[in-house]
Amino acid sequence: MDPIRRESYTRMIRHYRRHWGAPMQMLIDQACFGVAGIEQLPDDALVQLMRDMERGLDCIRDDVSFEDAGLLRAQQG
Repeated sequence: MDPIRRESYTRMIRHYRRHWGAPMQMLIDQACFGVAGIEQLPDDALVQLMRDMERGLDCIRDDVSFEDAGLLRAQQG
């Protein structure tokens, strides 16, 4: 992924976190388990986080829990 596209992903992830709050932070924390932050995520993990957050927005709008949507996973390690 080129640096500009990567920056776009990180900016949108931060925007979703600021606007939608703690539920989105749970998705970020889950994706960043074992790394210092979203900047250290590999490209594929960054893209997956963005997909999860977009799905999370749908869940919030449709009043579906993240658990019911399968967005929350048990941490391994």
